[in-house]
Amino acid sequence: MTATVQRCTPSAVPRFLHSVVSVSALRQAVRIAIACAVAFAAYKLLGLKQGYWAVFTVLIVMQGSIGGTLGAALDRLLGTLVGASLGAVGAWAHDGGIIATGGALVIVASIGGYVAVLRPQLKVAPVTASIMMLTMPANSPIATFVIDRVAEIMLGGLIGVAAMALILPARSGALFTDRAADVLDTMDALVGDMANAIRSGTTLALGTTLVALRPALVGVEQALKDADREHAARLWRHAIPPAVPRTLWRMRSDVVLVARALNPSFSDPVRASLGEPAAALLLRLRDEIIACAVALRAKRRVERVDVAGARQVFSTALTEFRVSPAGNALDLDTAGHVFGLSFALDELSRDLRDLADRIDEING
Repeated sequence: MTATVQRCTPSAVPRFLHSVVSVSALRQAVRIAIACAVAFAAYKLLGLKQGYWAVFTVLIVMQGSIGGTLGAALDRLLGTLVGASLGAVGAWAHDGGIIATGGALVIVASIGGYVAVLRPQLKVAPVTASIMMLTMPANSPIATFVIDRVAEIMLGGLIGVAAMALILPARSGALFTDRAADVLDTMDALVGDMANAIRSGTTLALGTTLVALRPALVGVEQALKDADREHAARLWRHAIPPAVPRTLWRMRSDVVLVARALNPSFSDPVRASLGEPAAALLLRLRDEIIACAVALRAKRRVERVDVAGARQVFSTALTEFRVSPAGNALDLDTAGHVFGLSFALDELSRDLRDLADRIDEING
C-alpha cells in the first residue's frame, strides 16, 4: 500500500457534494424546524407574555447530538437561574432613574461576568441578568417576571431535548465513532506521507496537519462526555471505554515523535540501510490504522494486521546498521534521530494494539 496525494478528480466531486448536501445537517434542520414550531405553539397556547424566550432557547440549546443538547439545556437553565436572580436583585435595588438603572446594570453585569469566568457553564448569566433588567416592564412584580422567564426557558430546553431524542435521534455515541474514525483517517494520511518521505529522502512538512489533530481530538473527548451524559440520563446506553480518547492522544504524540525523528531527512547511508525497512513498517502501521477506522465505522471487530513481521525486519536492519562502518560514523544528533525513530515506532505499534483492543470492546 502506498500513500496517495489528493487531486481534483471526478471522484472528488461526490465528496464535495456530500459536504454541501450533508444528511446530518438536513436532519438537524428538520429537528430545529419542528422544535421551533412546537415552542411557538406552546407559548401561544400557554399565553406566556414573552414566550419568544422559549423559541430562542430551542435555537440556542439544540446541538449535534442528544447529549450535547442536554448539556446545553442544563447550562442554559442554570445560567438563567443565576442571571435571573442577579437581574431581580438589580431591578429591586434601583428606583427606576436612568443613572440608578445604569449603575445597577453595570454592577449586575460585572458580577455575572465574574461568575461566568469561574464557571464557564454560567456564561449566559450576565446576558440573562442584563436582558431582564432592560426588558422588565415598569411596575411589574419582580418575582412573577423572574418565574415566567425561567419557565419559558425551561420549556424551550425541554422541547429542544425532546426534539433531539424523538425526531431522527442523533446519538452521541455515533458522533464519537465518526469523529474518532476521522482522526484515524488523518493519522493514516500522515503515516503514509512519512513512509514516502523516508523512502525518497525528502523533507517532511506536516505542521499544519499535526496541529489540526488537536481540535479533532478535543471533539472526540467532547462527544464521549455527551455520550456519558446521555447514559447518565438514561436516554441511551453505550459501551465506549474512556481510555479510547487517551489512546488516540498517545498516538498523536507517537506520530509527532516519528515526524521529529524524520526531520531533517536521513542521509543516503542511513536511508540505504534503514529506509526501506522503516517505510515498510510505517505502511504496516498505516494498514492497522485503516483497519481500526473501518472497524469503528462498520461496528465490528478489528481485522488485525501483522505488524510484528515488519517490526522484526526493521529491528534486524537497525542492529546490523549499528555495527556497520556507516553506523559507527554517525554523529550524535543523527544517531539520536535514528534511535528516536525506533522508539517512536515501537510506541505507535503498542498504542495501536491497545486501540484495536478498545474498539473490540466497543463492538463486542
